Parts: sequence; structure tokens; C-alpha cells
Amino acid sequence: MAIEVPWPPTDGDPWIYTSLMQEMGVEGAQAEELYTLEMSEFEAVAPIFGLIFLYKWRPDELRDGLPLPDPAPVNPHPEQLHSIFFANQVINAAAVTQAIVTILMNIEVPGVKLGPKLTEFKSYCAHLDPGLSALAIHNSTFIRDSHLKVSRPPPSPAADGLGPPPPRPGEVDEDVYHFITWVPVATPSGTLAVYELDSLQDAPLYLGEVPSAAAAPPPPPLPVPTGDAEADAEAETRAMAAAAAVRPPGTSWLIPAAARLRAYAEVYAVAEVRHSVLGVVANRVAALTAERQTIREREMEGAAREGDEEREADILHRLLVEEERSSGWAAESARRRHDYMPFLIETLKLLASKGELTALIDAAREQKRAAAKAAAKAAKAARGGKAKSSKGGGGGGGWRCWKLSRLEHRT
Repeated sequence: MAIEVPWPPTDGDPWIYTSLMQEMGVEGAQAEELYTLEMSEFEAVAPIFGLIFLYKWRPDELRDGLPLPDPAPVNPHPEQLHSIFFANQVINAAAVTQAIVTILMNIEVPGVKLGPKLTEFKSYCAHLDPGLSALAIHNSTFIRDSHLKVSRPPPSPAADGLGPPPPRPGEVDEDVYHFITWVPVATPSGTLAVYELDSLQDAPLYLGEVPSAAAAPPPPPLPVPTGDAEADAEAETRAMAAAAAVRPPGTSWLIPAAARLRAYAEVYAVAEVRHSVLGVVANRVAALTAERQTIREREMEGAAREGDEEREADILHRLLVEEERSSGWAAESARRRHDYMPFLIETLKLLASKGELTALIDAAREQKRAAAKAAAKAAKAARGGKAKSSKGGGGGGGWRCWKLSRLEHRT
């Protein structure tokens, strides 16, 4: 993490990273922020092609990563390491960009298209080691241009000298972030190998193997009725529960990955390190549109199925929700990237020309002082109330009762 490059940071919004993928020419994928890290949440946005754990980097962080269980799983496919895209981190302010590129380069599913430029870049990096792959990302013009289109705008020229000073030598830049990713990789035996890609390490870390989506176990069949209504109902309940316990296709690899992810999240939560989790998932609009097209084709062929009409209505509702969400994200992104500083400077100049700026500044200062006094008074009252309550409830009240009893005894 030593190479200093003029890559501006990006904001932590999944829409930003979805836009980044679109700028790079990727189709069929989007970014989604994850919160609970439970399997139910993963299944709700499945299929997931990769997970990203992003956290604020500190010099005293866990550089060797979390230890694996003892004994550690043995990788039966060591030759596979050469086919995994893995790069060290060299761009401090573009951690998520590199993390997303890392996941995209390891996706091998028909529904996701990398586009011509990223496909060419993947071919170019096929035989590079992690250090050279990192430099390839750093020197890639189209990746950097895509990053610049979605990153924070540079400081306004109108605000020259008004912003915070740059970090001094030896200080840690506030925008230095690090990432760890988890990806599934298909093996020659038809299973999925799960790898942890920590860009501070030398190589991918093997976590184990799980059945692939095609080899996922089917739900158990419902039992054949025996004629005993009570026994049949009980058997059917057990069978339905067992069917519900079977993971949807494509989520089995998340079990070992999520365990490691939760462990990292717990470690950095205790250390009060800011972190977030993103998933690169299938593009919802593309998936819903394709499903609706399939339903309409069945209807045109006269082969409509029961429930198609209700499902199409549900798809239309979901597409409307996605459109509204995308519109909101786009508007928020535009507001975030707009340079308001010239407007603010001109407003201040206009107020000064009218002789109103000084009065407004004095009023704001007076309001700030009044708020500070009110806060101090409230804090003092709270402390005094506690002390008075403590005295009245124990020492003070007991002392008065003791004096009263002494007076009654004397009389």
C-alpha cells in the first residue's frame, strides 16, 4: 500500500459501484450492500458472485489475517491458484474499485458479460503475479477513467485554501481503506472451491469445497399418503421443513465465506474500525426482464402456466421499485458530485455587498454561544439533580429523620 497515485476516493454507495461496473462495460451484475451477514440475507439477493469486506486501514491492523481452523483445509487443486486473478493492493483511495475488478475477473457464469475492454485486460493479466497484476490495474487507463467518472469530484478551485490541510508525513490518510474478497471457483471435479483473496497477503487462501449450483442436493420428495390422516400430516410437515432447509442453488459457497466474513466483522467491530460489506450480485432488472420475457413467450405460444399472470404482475411491481430506486440513486449521485462551492462563495459576496454578512455572522455566533450555555446548564442540572437525589434519598433524609426522633425523645 505504498504507491501514491492521484485516484480520488469514491463514496460507499452500492449505486456508485454498480455505475462503476457499467462504466467498465460489464453487463448482468450489480453491487448490493449487506448488513446482517446471515444466510437469509444472502439468499434474498442470490446469486452472489463475490463478497467484499471493506474497512479503514490502520498501521497496527491484522496484517496476517485471521488464522484458519486447526487443522487447516488442504487444497486438492493447487494448480488452480494460477488461474485465479489475484492482485496486491497498491491504490489507497480505490480499494473498492480493485475489489470489484478482482471479483469480476473471477466470474465464470453465462449471465455476466465483462465487455471487450475488461475481457482483454483479463487475458493480459492471465500470467502475471499479484504484484504485476496490481500494477496493471494501476496503469489501466480505462479502469482509472471509469473510476474517475464515479468518484468524488476534486476540490473546487473556488475553495482553494479553505479545505482541511493534507496529511503530514507519517500521518495516516483518512481515506486509506483495505479490502478482502471471497469468490467461488469451479474445480475440475465439478465442485466449487472457496477462496479468500486478501490483497495484503501473497496468495489466495483456500477455505474448502462445496457442491456447485448444478450439483446442489434437490429437496426431498413429499411422502406418499398412507391413509392415516394424522401421520400423513406429520410426515408432510417434516418433509416441508427438510425442503426449506435445502439451500437455494448457488448459495452453498457462502457458508464457509460468511463464517470468515463474520469473524473479521466481529474483530474490527470490537476495535471500533469502520467497515462495510458489499456483494457483487446478478443484475435484478436484467433478471426480472428476462423472466418476464419468458412468461410472455409462453403466453404467445399458448403454453401459459398457472400463476404466470400473478408472477408477471409481481415482476412489473419489482421493476417499478428498481426503477424508482435507480432514479433516487442517480439524483443523489448528481447532488453529491455537484460543486456547490461557487454558489456559496457568490452568496457570501452578495450578502457582504448588502452589508448583511457581518450581522448574520454575529447572530450565528450568538446562537452558538447560547446553545453551548444551554447545553452546559442542562449538563450541570443533570449532575446536580443526581447529587441532590443521592443525598435526599440516603444521607439527607436519614439525617432529618434522626434529628426529628431526637427532638421527640427530648420532649
